[in-house]
Amino acid sequence: MSSSVPLFDDIVMPGGPLRLGKFDADARRALFSAVRLARQTSWDNLRSPHIFMGLLDEPDGSIQAWGDKLKADLPRLLGQFMELFQGEAPESVRLQLHREFLSDTVLKLLRDAWARCRELKRSRITTMDLLASLFGSKSSVVADCFERVGITPASVMDAVLEIEAGRPSDPS
Repeated sequence: MSSSVPLFDDIVMPGGPLRLGKFDADARRALFSAVRLARQTSWDNLRSPHIFMGLLDEPDGSIQAWGDKLKADLPRLLGQFMELFQGEAPESVRLQLHREFLSDTVLKLLRDAWARCRELKRSRITTMDLLASLFGSKSSVVADCFERVGITPASVMDAVLEIEAGRPSDPS
């Protein structure tokens, strides 16, 4: 069985833990928030809406700028997503950043964010990489929610690219 991603470069280590060193501090914080919010909304695995909620929970400057650009109230948006994605898992689930607890969509999203990061010649995944991967996916539940209120993935991606254009490059 061959994989298109070399083991040493995959976002997941052999055995299943995420390679958190591939994420910058803000992206790691968003991932930890995503896990906490998934638990709080009673899910037994991490889904793409949880990644989005994690980005909104303690938004860094880029996510704040993105929200401003779209005229979005980020705390209100977070509350709406938490309400919309309330699950029914038992409270005893020990959800963590491990392949075992990641949906296939989240695993693909994280790998896409890593690929995007490398294409942009950065050494660590940023919150903008995560956001771009969320809205760049053809089967994004988060993008579908935005389209229902008239915000297209293309307009979200335009905002991401515009914000990134004004952002200094990664020093590492």
